[in-house]
Amino acid sequence: MKRLLLSLLLASPLLLHAQGSQVNTQSQKAVGMAGAGSALFIDETSIFYNPGALVKMDHNAVQVGASAVMYRSAFREAGSNQVHDTKFQISPPFGAYATFGPKNAWWKAGIGVYTPFGGGVDWGKEWPGRFSLTHLSMRAIYIQPTLSFKITEQFSVGGGFVYNIGLVDLGRALPVFYPDGSAGQATLKGTGTGMGYNLGVHYNLEDQFAISLSYRSKVVTKLKDGDATFEVPGSLAANFPNGKFDAELPLPSTFNVGISFPLSEKVDAAMDASFINYDIYKELVFDYANNTPVLQDTRSAKKYQNAFSGKVGVNYDVNDKLALRAGVGYVYTPVQGKYVYPETPDNNRAMAAGGVTYAFSPKWEMSAAYVFQHILARTTTNAETQLRGTYQTNIHAPGISVSYKW
Repeated sequence: MKRLLLSLLLASPLLLHAQGSQVNTQSQKAVGMAGAGSALFIDETSIFYNPGALVKMDHNAVQVGASAVMYRSAFREAGSNQVHDTKFQISPPFGAYATFGPKNAWWKAGIGVYTPFGGGVDWGKEWPGRFSLTHLSMRAIYIQPTLSFKITEQFSVGGGFVYNIGLVDLGRALPVFYPDGSAGQATLKGTGTGMGYNLGVHYNLEDQFAISLSYRSKVVTKLKDGDATFEVPGSLAANFPNGKFDAELPLPSTFNVGISFPLSEKVDAAMDASFINYDIYKELVFDYANNTPVLQDTRSAKKYQNAFSGKVGVNYDVNDKLALRAGVGYVYTPVQGKYVYPETPDNNRAMAAGGVTYAFSPKWEMSAAYVFQHILARTTTNAETQLRGTYQTNIHAPGISVSYKW
């Protein structure tokens, strides 16, 4: 029985792979249009959105930025009127970009350091799902050197190598108890690495129309020698030895299509569609260095499906210094109902956003944006833990970036 209980509690995802873990805040200009703008905005963040567009910059630049992602979720167990809320906390995805190369040349180089996956959630130690999760914090940091080439004045291509550093800290209660009734605790911490690539093609018809095609490959993150720590009563310590663990976690590939076109002399529209290959995430395996009759390696089915997102936005250039933006989007979840976990109790979601850019001088520019995401309420019964109830989630994400051009 103890072996079965531990297999269940150790079966949930280590890194977040639901849409809720994908952080689309690499450019505050795009955030202000709900994620649209890969064809419209040609600047240093093209390193992420479309490496093929980077060479069309007529200058070089450095940009740093960050967002404050506030993930608030609530859970009501079936048959209960009590609502359990996650604790307030802020996850700060960041991005830093730099470009190099002669002005208006046929090539340009750049490097980006950004966080396309990540998040944090803390349910506390008393809620009904504590044996699935008490807290989780994770971040995937991508480092991407990039080259971009101009084939013609309108057509350009580019690509970059991606190296990922994944960080995770996960905790959950154990179904063993101290004399005061409090449960034991398991904590898993580790760092993983993986590699991939990012490719892009950009085409523009003068300044009237542009199309962007980009492909970001999957990145299989291999976590080696993570630390597994167990806090249990002394009489049970031999069954729960502290030790190491390994896991392999695929971060999905994404194919994105973007178009932009003018609505008037000062207003441009942009639309983006993304196809996210989440069906590579079939299962999760934990390999523990120190096994006991209670603590065994686990294999958990996930069976994610491919996901799709669509975004549309407008950019209004008020004058040479000020630009205003707005956008909306909709995202289809890759998570099937019976595989919903409290790390990201995901469902289809709607989003709305607004943003602004102000140029203090020809060299200094600041952008700010805010996006709100509402994840539709979802009532589920988890296939492994049998936890049944309704999740409701909202996400708030204000952000800011500063660019220096030369």
